[in-house]
Amino acid sequence: MKKTSLLIALLTSALLLQGCAAVIAGGAATTAKVAGDRRTFGAQWDDQSIELKAANLIADQKQMADASKISVYSNNGRVLLIGQTPTDAYKQEAGRIVSRIQGVRHVYNELQIGRPVNISVRSNDTWITSKVRADMLGTKNFDSGKVKVVTENGVVYLIGLVTRQEGEKAVEIARRVSGVKRVVKAFEFAQN
Repeated sequence: MKKTSLLIALLTSALLLQGCAAVIAGGAATTAKVAGDRRTFGAQWDDQSIELKAANLIADQKQMADASKISVYSNNGRVLLIGQTPTDAYKQEAGRIVSRIQGVRHVYNELQIGRPVNISVRSNDTWITSKVRADMLGTKNFDSGKVKVVTENGVVYLIGLVTRQEGEKAVEIARRVSGVKRVVKAFEFAQN
């Protein structure tokens, strides 16, 4: 009986410690992201809030949300909308919804008119994003933490608060990746 109780206590402790390790690792990753970003912590917080509000407001438009695949990314109040929606009216409505959110300074409405892409296309997009990120990480004297990379239907979108030189380098890196149809810049340029 004592051995069983001891074994249960040890296993429970091990499981709890694994949870702590995940929390510590997650905290370290968040700290690294905050440190590598030109935006203030407050601006990063505001951007997360904008993304959440936008996603919820779009989801509230049940017909549009059910017929569409819309992703929202915010950087320093500049919001990128990507994905597919069946009508131009839905595209415009999504843009209007997001533009009314407090803190939104600009909306890049890159929604495409059409049916949502299939899982094969999404998998390829994930591979392209991973490859662009890996190439950025492997580029000497380039801080990849300042650029967010997302891919939708083979189109790579680059977002961030960067210098012009960093923006040009990011575009150059993304264009070289196999499978990239086009590169779209949604940068805000920082003063050197």
